[in-house]
Amino acid sequence: MSLPYTMVFSLLMAEMIIFIFLILPLPFKWRRGLLKFIAESPLMANVQYAMKIVFIFVFILFVDSLNRVVKVEEINENSHHHHHGHGSESNLAARRFYAQRNMYLTGFTLFLSLILNRTFFMILDLLKSEEKMEIVKKQARYMFSPAVFAAQQSKEYERVLESETNLKKEVKELTDIVANHASAKRDLENLKKQAKQQQNEYLRLADENNAMEIELKGMKTENRKDI
Repeated sequence: MSLPYTMVFSLLMAEMIIFIFLILPLPFKWRRGLLKFIAESPLMANVQYAMKIVFIFVFILFVDSLNRVVKVEEINENSHHHHHGHGSESNLAARRFYAQRNMYLTGFTLFLSLILNRTFFMILDLLKSEEKMEIVKKQARYMFSPAVFAAQQSKEYERVLESETNLKKEVKELTDIVANHASAKRDLENLKKQAKQQQNEYLRLADENNAMEIELKGMKTENRKDI
């Protein structure tokens, strides 16, 4: 096996070891610490960047090995139409075996890298969800502890008393407003009655005044006739 494919094989073995390590039932704290270190460490960020470049070269090797497999298959098909010696067939079979081996090796390495990447982020999301769940559980235990529950009840009772006091004040203010409105309404009715009485009295006095003026005119006319 040539040096590039030896390195690819070593990378495949490393991926398998990492994948097995990820799916092992490790304690929650260990797993969380390790994955946080991998996700947040600047050193691991540089390693991940270098691994992306390595996988680009692996992909190039995969394309090259796939191309070699296609060429070997074409040569194999042509060899069926032309009879060659036993040594030529053995050489062709060996080339075919190496080409397919390299294709499977690079292909499985790329495929496992995708699975490993997806598994890593799924486990990381799961750990974040578990951390949030732990926080919620702690808050729930704190909220429903006897001392906190009693304090909350006391605060709620004080809030209800304050609301009741404010409500009583508002009711009293509204009652005073209604009472003042009723008093003002009564005063208005009295003013209307007084105005009506004054109007009637004014009309009566005006009628009497007119009657007296007519009577005076009549008396003056009679006096003139007597003269």
